[in-house]
Amino acid sequence: MSMPSHDLTKTFHSFACSGDEFSSETSELIVETPLEIVINRKKHVLIMFTPQMIRELVVGYIFTEGLISNITEIEECIISLVRKEDGEQVIYAKVTIPSFKSDSGISWTKKYNGLKDGLKRVENRHRFSMDVLKGFSQRLEEFQPLYKRTGGAHAAVLYDFDGKAILHSEDMARHNALDKVIGSALIKGVPCEDKILVSSGRANLDMIRKSARAGFPVFVIMSRPTSKAVEAAEFCNITLIDLVRNTNRIHSHVHRIKEF
Repeated sequence: MSMPSHDLTKTFHSFACSGDEFSSETSELIVETPLEIVINRKKHVLIMFTPQMIRELVVGYIFTEGLISNITEIEECIISLVRKEDGEQVIYAKVTIPSFKSDSGISWTKKYNGLKDGLKRVENRHRFSMDVLKGFSQRLEEFQPLYKRTGGAHAAVLYDFDGKAILHSEDMARHNALDKVIGSALIKGVPCEDKILVSSGRANLDMIRKSARAGFPVFVIMSRPTSKAVEAAEFCNITLIDLVRNTNRIHSHVHRIKEF
């Protein structure tokens, strides 16, 4: 039995201010929904997300967090909707992973150190054309219907080396959009070692870790990366490129660019 589709936007009344004048307006805003991931009957994490590509997000999150090494380790994933007494709806993902051993009481310090420890190098010799890469900033809006409606969504798109779009997703959070695309690639059996990952947001340490975990050699972003993101990309052998205002800035491993 499949789950019903969820509303992705909700309309609110607001006031617009222009000069000294105020006018009544309506705003279409992106929906924020809680997703509780339960692993082996134990609550693991609560994620606020946009209720689209739910299974893909769950699989992607579990993989990029290092809870599994292969999708075959997931024995079962049951998605359900529960309405609480206060009327709020919560989506539950009940996942069975026989090999998973829970680690309770993870502090932020351990979490941060785990981010660094989880970094791994992407090993491949694929090279990519800068002419293809720098065109993604103009093409990204093709995959941003929620952003066009609300102005509050991030997108992630997976391209092949010729610039053909293979998978895409949107979410209120750029991390979620990334996990949705990675989860979709895992479910569909799409290899990542010769693909380009494009995100509408900026990159930080966690985004690079997720990209390295999936094995993407090139990560293209639309905002400046953080210092930790560049350091992590250098270590992980990822070519990190930002296309901010068409500057086409390559922050790491420029050797992967054909024209260089």
